[in-house]
Amino acid sequence: MPDPIPARDPLPDTLTIDLPTGTLTLSGVDPAQVAALCDFAARANPKRGFLIVSKVLGRHLPTPPQALWAAADALAAKLPALPEPVLFCGMAETATGLAQSVWAAWCARHPGAASAYVQSSRQTAPGAAVLCRFEEGHSHAASHMVQVAGAIEALLPQARSLVIIDDECSTGSTFVEAAEALTAALPQIERIAVASLTDWSGGGFLPGMARPASAHSLIAGTLHWTPGAGQAAASLAATANRHGTAPATGMRSRTGLTAPEAATRAPVTARPGERVLVLGDGEHAYEALRIAEEIAAQGGIAAVQSITRTPAMLGHAMQSVTMLDDAYGSGATCHVYNLLAHRPDRIVIAAEILGRQADQLREWLVQAGAPVMVETLLCRYGGAA
Repeated sequence: MPDPIPARDPLPDTLTIDLPTGTLTLSGVDPAQVAALCDFAARANPKRGFLIVSKVLGRHLPTPPQALWAAADALAAKLPALPEPVLFCGMAETATGLAQSVWAAWCARHPGAASAYVQSSRQTAPGAAVLCRFEEGHSHAASHMVQVAGAIEALLPQARSLVIIDDECSTGSTFVEAAEALTAALPQIERIAVASLTDWSGGGFLPGMARPASAHSLIAGTLHWTPGAGQAAASLAATANRHGTAPATGMRSRTGLTAPEAATRAPVTARPGERVLVLGDGEHAYEALRIAEEIAAQGGIAAVQSITRTPAMLGHAMQSVTMLDDAYGSGATCHVYNLLAHRPDRIVIAAEILGRQADQLREWLVQAGAPVMVETLLCRYGGAA
């Protein structure tokens, strides 16, 4: 009899992650590069059982502000030359801070270039018109709307290119849905570019885009998901897809910007060496990054994360979870994952609304035996004092 064929080692460009909800296989990538940018977790979501957890997004894991800015600038550098004006669109809720950062980095690289910024949202902005709506089929909160008000309304009919930014691309179907909705509202758009930290689609969605399109990412490969029993057993709360209401003094990025924004708020101070975790709240993430930058400039050891509606299971990248009420009144459960991973001396919540988050975090910290000070920094926009 011939000798048995020896078992082959896994391909060096293949990475397999076993999760309670199934098995995720990534191919065509350098595992070391993936490990530098990503971790993984199981979603508590019957529609999709995996979550690619970015280490540079400042959402589920603590991220130094300089790391987020470096990733944003690297993405901005990958965008091709596009007909102007260029309209940037950030995807709620996870990519709003990243998207504003990419747009700001692109503006710095292209001084004088004509551009504007909008984002999708799950918060109704007072006085705004809805430009379009679209669905993100796999999401716990599937319904998006893009709202506009003010100076951007005059620029929108002139926009010739569209850049859509998300944290990751699994199949590209959400990019297709967003592009279709936005170009229906803005039929003069000629070109589209999509940007994400990681892209596992293999580019298969690009022929389905509403205009000639290109995809740009820091990591690109392919993904195969084999769902297990744990995915089917997961369930979503009835409130998961409800919209909240933004305050009248809320961030103007929710209704469109013609220049990067900054909040009116109290100054933040930090001692050299003080470890400070800055928490954004859902879509309100860009100002949290700016606050973390200020702390780092004073010698503090800053990291940024965010309160999020994403439901995930504990294990792998998610080592702890703190449950919070939604300050925007949707009734959805909000979460902070890995609250103590930065080993903070102090936690600062960058908030548009004074909700119960600070008190709820303090209660959790007491139960965890962690004597960490928590404060809320109220951020207002649009000239509000």
